[in-house]
Amino acid sequence: MKRLSEEEQQRYLRDQLELPWTIVDRKLNLCLSLASLQEVHEFLTRLAREANEQNHHPDLEVNARVVEVSLTTHDASGLTILDFDFARAVEKHYKHIESMRAI
Repeated sequence: MKRLSEEEQQRYLRDQLELPWTIVDRKLNLCLSLASLQEVHEFLTRLAREANEQNHHPDLEVNARVVEVSLTTHDASGLTILDFDFARAVEKHYKHIESMRAI
């Protein structure tokens, strides 16, 4: 898989993602606060399923109700389209969790 140029990374970040992702040290990072531990559990379960489906596995860090997601393609030593594809899936799952609060 081809590593994306800095310009490509910035374009994908600007044009394809809605949440406040950052790029640091060749990793795509997002920090999310969820309303409860139950939401954290549901979100992580959804990400685990997505990771298995895409065969692309994020680094996840959990501190109470805060989940940090970090994406990189180790084989490419940086960001590839796979990372941005997974980032879009992260956003989809997060929006689903948010939408369930209103019910």
